[in-house]
Amino acid sequence: MDEKRMGEIALALLRYYVRTEGYRVHPQLKRQLGNVAKATEIPQDELKEFGKKLLDELTSEVFGK
Repeated sequence: MDEKRMGEIALALLRYYVRTEGYRVHPQLKRQLGNVAKATEIPQDELKEFGKKLLDELTSEVFGK
């Protein structure tokens, strides 16, 4: 299995998880995002952009565009 397919599967699983389990915004979220960025070596601004895009997409599914 190539990296592209693995990424597609990972994104589908994440979307499924957020749809079924929901997503909570809390005061420690910014700090947690910084910790994730440090642990994964993914820049925090890219994590924010990814999260915003994912949540915008899922919100649009529920409320329309």
